[in-house]
Amino acid sequence: MKKILAATAPLLFLVVSNSVHAQAIEGWKAYRAKQTAQQADPAAPTTPESPTQPVQPTAQSGYPAAAAAYSAPVRQAPAPRGAAFVGVQGGAGKVYREVDQRAVTANAGYRWQAGDYSQVGIEAGAGRLNDTTWRGIEVPEVKFNNIGANARFNFGNSPWFGTGRLGYWRARTEDLWGEKFTVDGAYASLGVGVDIGRHFNLQLVYTSYAYSNNYDYYDDEYDVNRADTLTFGGEVRF
Repeated sequence: MKKILAATAPLLFLVVSNSVHAQAIEGWKAYRAKQTAQQADPAAPTTPESPTQPVQPTAQSGYPAAAAAYSAPVRQAPAPRGAAFVGVQGGAGKVYREVDQRAVTANAGYRWQAGDYSQVGIEAGAGRLNDTTWRGIEVPEVKFNNIGANARFNFGNSPWFGTGRLGYWRARTEDLWGEKFTVDGAYASLGVGVDIGRHFNLQLVYTSYAYSNNYDYYDDEYDVNRADTLTFGGEVRF
C-alpha cells in the first residue's frame, strides 16, 4: 500500500498543480480583458449591474431617447374667431334729464383677432329714440347714425366677455318748439355679454353720446350735453 501511495502521489500533485495553474491563467486572461475594455470605454461600468437595482436614466447616463419621450403639456390657445357681425338692441334712452324714451339701435361691422382672447374692428350703425310725452309736453323723436371702432375681450376661456365702442355720431331731431336741427359728437360704450354658441351672443350695453348745441340764438356759445342709452340685445357673427 505504501508503495502504491508513493507511486501515485507525484502524479496527483502534478494533476492538481496543472489544474490550479490553468485556473490562474484563465482568471488573469479575464482580468486583462476587462482592463482592456475599461481603457477602451471609460464610461463602461467596472462592476456587473445588479438585476435588482437597475440604472436610472439621467442626462449623464446616456438616455436621450427617454428624455425626449417626455414633454410638458402645452395649453392650446383658442382658434382665431375674427368675423363679421350684426347686432340689434332695445332699451331706454334719455336726452332730457327727467324724460325716458324708448331706444332701438343696430350696428354691423367686422372684428379681427388681436390676441388669444381679444378682437378689435370697425362698425357702422343707426338708432332711434322714440318720441314721448312728459307732463303734457311733446318730446320729439331722435334719429342718429354712428361709425367707429368696436372691440371685445373674453374673460379667459369663459363664454363671458366685455365690449367697448368708440366713435363719431350724428343726430337729427327738433326742439320742443318744432324747430329741426342736427347735432354731432363722439360716443363711447361699455358692456358685458355671453356667447351662446360660436355664432350668437347676448349683450347689455351702456352708451353715452356727447354733443354740443347752441341754445341761444343771439350768441355763438355752445353747451356740451350728452344723451344716454342702456340697451340689451343680441349679435350674430358670420
